Amino acid sequence: MFLHLEVDAAVSTPAPTSPPVTDPEADGRTGRRGESGCMTTNIVIMQLAILAVVLESDLGRRKIGWFRVGRPIIGVVLIVPFFFTSLPTGENDLLLQGSGALAGAALGLFSVCPLLVSVEYHPNGRSRRRASSHGAKPAAVSRSGVGYAAIWIGVTAARLAFAYGAQHIFPVGLGVFLATDHLSDTGLTNGFIFLSVTMSLFRSLGLWIRGRACLAQAGHSQAIVYAHRHGIGAQGNDQAQWNG
Repeated sequence: MFLHLEVDAAVSTPAPTSPPVTDPEADGRTGRRGESGCMTTNIVIMQLAILAVVLESDLGRRKIGWFRVGRPIIGVVLIVPFFFTSLPTGENDLLLQGSGALAGAALGLFSVCPLLVSVEYHPNGRSRRRASSHGAKPAAVSRSGVGYAAIWIGVTAARLAFAYGAQHIFPVGLGVFLATDHLSDTGLTNGFIFLSVTMSLFRSLGLWIRGRACLAQAGHSQAIVYAHRHGIGAQGNDQAQWNG
């Protein structure tokens, strides 16, 4: 009977509880299962949309005008709100998102550098279909080809490959990394979004700066030529009057 009471007491007495043990691998596995599919789909749609807008705007010989510069920006403004949900403010999340933005800015400026895109002055700023139009204003014209397309396609492919790997190849490893470094899935997704946004914005900024510089240089050169010709004409008139 005593033994029976002891067993009853042992059964009825709750066992001491220990604090839950955090398993980064388990946390990563769970988080990856729940959110990576959505992240991959969002990134694929956004990256391909931005790539299509940029290549359509820039490949070949194109006038650098406000519509040309602003078209990708408008596309970004319309596309990003569908995928941007929140802004994690944890220290590491902010660093991750900021790094994505800085990387995008550097890539955007590099994509329109003189090695990949040439910019020249054209006295008739109309498009190729209207090159014979009268009254057309001078404009800066850019010319880009395989190198420019390779940069944008390569960066887009790398982002999509990472998104695919996050879902199918290394979901557990990525989850462990995020859990260990106190990073969120949203922060990682935002890093890719900011990279895309700043790359497009700084591509436009770089084109606008180079276009303005080209026009300013052409205007200065034309002013020098005009002054030189005017001076020669004045000297010729003076000489004619003197001979007369």
